[in-house]
Amino acid sequence: MQAWWVSIMENMQSIVKILIFMAAAVGVVSLLMYIVGLFREPEPEPEEKKDISTLREISLRDQNIRTLQSEVQRLNELNSSYLVFMLNIPTAVMHLNTTLDFDKITATIIRLVRDIIATDTVELYIFDKEDELLKRVSPDGEVEDHVAYALGEGLIGRAGQHRMLRIKGRGDEGYNRKKGSEHVETPLYMAAPIHFSNRLLGVIGAGEVKTPSGNEGSLLKMIADIASVALFNQKFLSGAKKEAEVDPLTGLYNRRYFFHMVQKFVEKAILEDIAISIFLFDIDNFKHYNDTNGHAEGDQLLKELSDLVSKFTRKTSVVARYGGEEFIVMLPEISKEEAFVYAERVRELIAAHPFANREKQPLALVSISGGVASFPADGRSIHEVIQLADAALYQAKREGRNRVLMHKPFLFSDDISD
Repeated sequence: MQAWWVSIMENMQSIVKILIFMAAAVGVVSLLMYIVGLFREPEPEPEEKKDISTLREISLRDQNIRTLQSEVQRLNELNSSYLVFMLNIPTAVMHLNTTLDFDKITATIIRLVRDIIATDTVELYIFDKEDELLKRVSPDGEVEDHVAYALGEGLIGRAGQHRMLRIKGRGDEGYNRKKGSEHVETPLYMAAPIHFSNRLLGVIGAGEVKTPSGNEGSLLKMIADIASVALFNQKFLSGAKKEAEVDPLTGLYNRRYFFHMVQKFVEKAILEDIAISIFLFDIDNFKHYNDTNGHAEGDQLLKELSDLVSKFTRKTSVVARYGGEEFIVMLPEISKEEAFVYAERVRELIAAHPFANREKQPLALVSISGGVASFPADGRSIHEVIQLADAALYQAKREGRNRVLMHKPFLFSDDISD
C-alpha cells in the first residue's frame, strides 16, 4: 500500500512540474506578444513620415520585432510539444502503475519516448547491479546480455555514470562501446538516466528527432522520472510478490500459490470444457536418504530434482512443491492418458539421473512414486482429483515404488510412508 502511494505521489509531482512549466511558458508567450504589439510600427500617416529621422532606426525596430516574433514562435512550438506530452502521460501512467509485468512496463516506456519525442530510434537499458553493466532491453522485454555497456562507456554509459542527461557532441563520443569489444556506432543522439532514491535503474536513449524543437532533452528527462517509479516498483514489489509465491529451497511455486493458479485454470476448464490433469509424486525412501547422507545433501537432492522436473515440463504447466519431498504438477488441456505418458517420462528421467549418493538408496537409485488423475473425468472438484491422484500414488508405493499409476476406481489409500 505504501509503495503504491509513493508511486502515485511521484507521478503526480512530475505532472505538477510540467503544468507549472507550461503555465509559465504560456505567460511568457503572452508577454512577448504584448511587447511585439508595442514595438510594431503603426501605419504611418503622411505627416508622421516626416518625423522619421533615419532608415537605420526603422531597420533596428524591425529587427527587434522579428526577434520577438521568432521567440513567440519558438515558445508556441515548445507549448505544442508539452501538450503532446500531457495528452500521452495519463494513459502511460495508468499502464505503468497497474502492472508489475516487466515486458509491459518496458514496452510502455519505449512507446512513450517514440511518440512524444518523434524519433524512430529508442533504446532502453537496465542496470545490472551484480555485473555493473547497463544491458539493453529488446522490444519483447528480454534483457540482452550481449549488448551491455559499463558505466562511463559512450553516451549510454556516461548518462548512467554521471546521473544526468547526455547529448551527443557535447563532451561525449558519438559511439557506445560494448564492454570488451570494438567501437560500435550508435544511432542514439541523447540519453537520460533512470534513477529512484539515488538508485540507478537504467538509461533511456533516443535517436535523431525528425523536427526538433529544442526541448527534447527536457521531455526525455521527464519520461525517465516517470519510468523510474514504475521500474522501482517492478523490481522491488515483484521481488516481494515472488517470495510469497515461491518455495525458497527449490525455486518452485509453493502449495498456496499452486492452489491460487489452479482455481483460475479450473474456471477456464469449466467454461471451455477442457481437461486438467494432476500428477502428484514424492521421492521414494527420502527419509533414508536424509538419515544416511545428512540434511544438507537431502536439500541438494530436492533442489536438483526440482530443477530437472521444471526444465522438462512445458511452460503452460505448473510445477509446485506440495510439501516435504512431495511435488505436484498441473497439466492444463492434457488428458489423463497423456498426463500418464508425461509422468512416466519424468519417473524415467529421475531414475536415470546421477544424483549424489544414489547407490546408497534401497533401490540403488533415486526414484519416485506418483499418481495421475484428471478433472472433470475423475472428480467434480480439483481437490477431489488431487485426493484421487494421492490414492494412486500410495498404491504405486504399495506395488513396490519407482512407478506411476493412473487413478482407477476402488484404489485404496492405506498410509504408506516414505
